[in-house]
Amino acid sequence: MNDNIYAALLFSIVGIIYIGLGIPLLLGRIPPNAWYGCRTQKTLSSDEIWYPVNRVTGRYMIVSGVAIILSALGVFIFRRSLGPNHGAAILLVVLVLSVLGVVVESLRAQRKR
Repeated sequence: MNDNIYAALLFSIVGIIYIGLGIPLLLGRIPPNAWYGCRTQKTLSSDEIWYPVNRVTGRYMIVSGVAIILSALGVFIFRRSLGPNHGAAILLVVLVLSVLGVVVESLRAQRKR
């Protein structure tokens, strides 16, 4: 089996995990805690800050998960024309940019509160 198939499968699972973790945050079902969500001193200080900021975090985690899955699908579709290093690099760049996007948007939402 091609290395790009393994990479696409692995990153698809990561995308599904992102979506699975983002949904409860988006729905406001995760109370302030020390393990899960956008946990900063400011968000942990108040429910009025925690829930709106984590709704934004959840939304962007879902968007990131979809982007990761779509990039994995693209790597899978074009696996024969991509070298194994190229496929992994594409997936890694999408993953890193997605994580940065979640962090930036979460901090931006926090500053508005």
